[in-house]
Amino acid sequence: MDYYVSLLGDNSNVGTSEVAPWQTIDRVNAAPLLPSDSVLFQANQTFLGNLRFVDKHTSRVGKPITVGSYGFGRATIDARDGVGCIVKDMGSVHLRELNFVGAGAYENTDSGIRFINTLSGGIKLADIRIHRVDVSGFKHSGICFMAGPPDQSWSGFCNVKITCVTSHDNGDAGISCIGVWKPEREGYAHADFYIGNCSVYRNTGIPGKGSHSGNGIVLAQVDGALIEHCRAYENGSLNDYEDGGPVGIWVWDANRVVIQFNESHHNRTGSRKDGGGFDLDGGVRNSTVQYNYSHDNDGPGYLLAQFSGARAFYRNVLRHNMSVNDGRKNRYGSIHLWSTGASGGITDTTFYANTIFTTQSADENPVALDCSSEGIRNIRFYNNRFQTDGKAMFVRGKTNPNVLFEGNTFEDRRDS
Repeated sequence: MDYYVSLLGDNSNVGTSEVAPWQTIDRVNAAPLLPSDSVLFQANQTFLGNLRFVDKHTSRVGKPITVGSYGFGRATIDARDGVGCIVKDMGSVHLRELNFVGAGAYENTDSGIRFINTLSGGIKLADIRIHRVDVSGFKHSGICFMAGPPDQSWSGFCNVKITCVTSHDNGDAGISCIGVWKPEREGYAHADFYIGNCSVYRNTGIPGKGSHSGNGIVLAQVDGALIEHCRAYENGSLNDYEDGGPVGIWVWDANRVVIQFNESHHNRTGSRKDGGGFDLDGGVRNSTVQYNYSHDNDGPGYLLAQFSGARAFYRNVLRHNMSVNDGRKNRYGSIHLWSTGASGGITDTTFYANTIFTTQSADENPVALDCSSEGIRNIRFYNNRFQTDGKAMFVRGKTNPNVLFEGNTFEDRRDS
């Protein structure tokens, strides 16, 4: 059944036609929606309120509840200081052709679109689609997926597709995913995420949060993800956490992730940490970063980092990427490897056919490659091209016995 919502409607209407629509979000929240039902808001109108699909039922895959717009253009959901849309303990929900607007990252108290799974028993809710949606003005994430089962099982989400989305001017992140943190156990909360053709920008961070904030796209506790053809820029400037910072596009505690054909640039940090373009962090394994373009970031173009307590970090590949003028702050490398040495450090990782161009910065001089960390082993660099302006360093840690160099070129392109 299709239900229509218009500012010219009436909540006493049946709502099943454009000539007899409902009027408010409250009427939608009260409706006993069933699998295959659609709720369509009239395009170019703004509806005040907070969409809630909470504890109603678990939808059937192939018969989603769809929320979108009708007419030419998009409807806007104005959430003021609350959540734009919360979906709790439900799968098979599709959101399309909508704008979600909050009161601003300082005035709002929630996220734009929040999916949460609190079911016990390792249940993964499937068939989530978010397409052609714009989200802005929320304190936390523009779009977030959260898993918090009381039994600490691997309940979460799978078969999630986020496409042609713009998430901007939020606080904590543009798009995020988090689950149960149990690195000592095999398994992951989430699986099979696809994020394509999305833009995440000016998600500037939450001062005083007490952990990293201001990320573009950040996925954690996921097994199987593809992030491609996305743009992340001007995120992270208000991050003030000194033990960690934001990154344009990154994953941690993840397996089998591919990050490809993306651009990440002019990302910032307000602390001494991060602010880079791309990152494989804390327990990432069996993943590939390829054909990406990173430039003009405060931090590394490509960071690999392993912190204490994370799962083992191994078998990752970075190839055919480009970095230009990264490492603008804090002496980072355009490619930068850092590890505490815990959980075996960073192991069995290969870099090949990447192009790195590094110039001296006005802050602290960066380096094309930093592999000086003692917590790395069996790292291979071959057929990469490193260029500098004659002032920035080429390699910090080139004599590290755990790093193999073969077939790389080093070019000094100073003006002379």
